[in-house]
Amino acid sequence: MVRVPWEKLAESPKISESLVTLLMLRLRTSAQAVDGTGGDGGRDLYEYTPANELLLYEAKSFTGRMVSGRRSQVIDSLRSAARHQPDHWDLLVPIDPTPSEQRWFDSLRAEFPFVRSWRGRSWLDMQFAKHPDLVRYALQQTGDYILERIAEARAERDVLLNVPDYLDRVQVLHARAQEISPHYALRAEVDASGNSTVHVTPKGPGGHVPFNFNLTFRNSEVGGAEKRRMEEVMRCGGKVELTSDHLVEASVTGPAELGLGTLSLGGLRITSPREELSPPLSAQLAVRRDSGIPVVSLPLHFTQRDTGVAGSTLHGGDLNNFLGVRLRVDRGTRTCNLTFDVDLSAPSLPQNMLPVLRMIGSARPGRFLALTLAGRNQGRMTAQVTTDMTFGTLSPEEAMWWADAFEDLIRLQNRTGHYFAVPEDFTKRDALDVKEALSLIDGETVTLRAKSLSIEVTTSEALEQLAAGPQFRLEALSESLNFKIGDHEIDLGPGIETCTTDQVLNLKQARRELSRSGQATVHMSVSERFPVTRRLGTSLSSEAS
Repeated sequence: MVRVPWEKLAESPKISESLVTLLMLRLRTSAQAVDGTGGDGGRDLYEYTPANELLLYEAKSFTGRMVSGRRSQVIDSLRSAARHQPDHWDLLVPIDPTPSEQRWFDSLRAEFPFVRSWRGRSWLDMQFAKHPDLVRYALQQTGDYILERIAEARAERDVLLNVPDYLDRVQVLHARAQEISPHYALRAEVDASGNSTVHVTPKGPGGHVPFNFNLTFRNSEVGGAEKRRMEEVMRCGGKVELTSDHLVEASVTGPAELGLGTLSLGGLRITSPREELSPPLSAQLAVRRDSGIPVVSLPLHFTQRDTGVAGSTLHGGDLNNFLGVRLRVDRGTRTCNLTFDVDLSAPSLPQNMLPVLRMIGSARPGRFLALTLAGRNQGRMTAQVTTDMTFGTLSPEEAMWWADAFEDLIRLQNRTGHYFAVPEDFTKRDALDVKEALSLIDGETVTLRAKSLSIEVTTSEALEQLAAGPQFRLEALSESLNFKIGDHEIDLGPGIETCTTDQVLNLKQARRELSRSGQATVHMSVSERFPVTRRLGTSLSSEAS
């Protein structure tokens, strides 16, 4: 376990207290430090719990014992803290209490019931053991530390033996890099061409020194778009990567602890902190008429949040992830922006896709989109649908057509008991076949689009009879009518097809084929007055020839 030399740090109390403050900011990601100029009011840090409890933390740089003067300072801090009406108050001090000191501390609850814990030296040392970069930052370089680093530097100049040796050295360098700064984690990459990329990531939410960027964008449409994108990411979170395609020149001035000075950059990638929302934030997206009457609504859930300097961006979608939704909230300008992505490529039952298609089909110009967060009407955001608003590549008219087609497919699956995902190659021709199958199931006779048919004959008498007659009315009984939708065949049961023929189209060829092989395929045209029809059943008509 790391033993922090508190006696040495106590020579500079501000360093000691700042070190504890940094530790608590690392441990308590929701905690906020207090500027102690003019007094901190008995709270070096504070935070609110999810249950809205106020927790205060007071750091003291005392070493040795808790003598009367120091006890008076603690009591003064408690009196100041009482004005904030905290639920809990913890003392952070590098002293492990003796039994009598612990009894004194416990007795404070009689006057200050919010007193909770004495976090002493052993507890602090345990926490600092997990964050050695903070100790190194406070102590700078002691003699032992310098000797260790000299040994490591010599090792880095030795010949690499093999891949494990290389990995060992990379891990050592990575560990040393994390000691450079208490505020930022560092990671470097070198590609096959020798180009270096350095990733700088905040270690915690508080105490960061800002980076100053000097960027000159190319005077082009692409450069202007990337500049606006970068400003959006800085304000409301997200991710943007700038390269020489967008920039004429770029430089960054960073915190002194990183030793950057002013560094010229070949490119820049900015990624904001992303938070996983657990549980997800529920919402409802609705399309409303201008009268306020809802047309259709869709439940959403937001699962991630990016945070910027002036707002945040929520990422989510519908429950089946067909509709991606991004909500950008800018507190500075008090504006919101909704963008959508549609991806219907994932295999799914048609009833899962239908709500998204209805939503897109209903979002017509002149209507309004309303987003309500967590079911609270006071949190509703409303925007008018314009011609510029798009949901992927589907227009409202196309989305509504496919929604109707999927409703037919749902009905067919319910009527036949044959359930399957929408095929990837489901076409408008398939949608018409589904309508035809539903009509047959409903007992209707459907008209087919056939202009000719083929008949097999085995005698010359039959062939000549077909050639001599002006028209023949034929009926064919099938044991099963099968409709194929993608890779799925739906059997509707026995059916009958009826047609009326006009004339033989290949009489000479059929005669030669019959003479040569004893059978022939006869192609006949279908009467325009009497098209081919189909119905379910087994009873043939007595009028058929």
